[in-house]
Amino acid sequence: MKKFFGLLLLALVLFSCSPPAPQVVQIETADLSLGLGNSSIFRVGPGKDSTGTQVYSFTYVQAAVVFSADGKIVDLEVDELEVSLPNYDGASMPHFSGWPGSPEPNFTNHETAEVDGTTATTEEAVTAEVAAWKTKRERGDSYGMSKNNDWWKQMDGWEAQFIGKTVDEVKAYYAAYTNDRNGRPLNPETKDEAELAKYNKLNKAEKELVADARSSATMSVNDAHGYVLTAIQEAWELRKPFRK
Repeated sequence: MKKFFGLLLLALVLFSCSPPAPQVVQIETADLSLGLGNSSIFRVGPGKDSTGTQVYSFTYVQAAVVFSADGKIVDLEVDELEVSLPNYDGASMPHFSGWPGSPEPNFTNHETAEVDGTTATTEEAVTAEVAAWKTKRERGDSYGMSKNNDWWKQMDGWEAQFIGKTVDEVKAYYAAYTNDRNGRPLNPETKDEAELAKYNKLNKAEKELVADARSSATMSVNDAHGYVLTAIQEAWELRKPFRK
């Protein structure tokens, strides 16, 4: 009998010390939908190498977007894969030298910014090259857009501005508060007469919106560097309801 009570006491102690059972949190997803949108663009550039040979690149955008029942963006994540020929001098830029057996293209030394040879286009070399590709988010602060506000941070800023808006409202917002020439948030200190005229037409509240936008992002998300709005539009068109 003493042994029985001893075991019972031990069981009670162990039970009292056990961590509480995890709570099951149910999230209501019946009115939510998820879309994955894409866009791509081929670019002549950026620039030319030290021998005057043209650089070519492409950018592939993906946007994963959660929409509410009334079509508003609940959350989104945008990333881009940018790939160039190896004669571009950006150290973190993913490269594609060509299909196996194609002529070997110029290679630019990232430290000197000078062409100092060519890259191999063997099957092994191209396979390794593609395996090393990283998206702009993966490249992080090595992307090189800005020392303190690189691409991924600015993309976070744009995403924050788009949340709570429908796709049509996003496009209207972007058209109203960015430079018609380059798609960047309006700059009140610009020397561009057309941009300044557009800014001066805004009321006080709208100018505050522009200032808020510029505090987190000054880049365009609708130009040859990547058509983000197109990817978001496609995410809306291809959305599917969350699984129950």
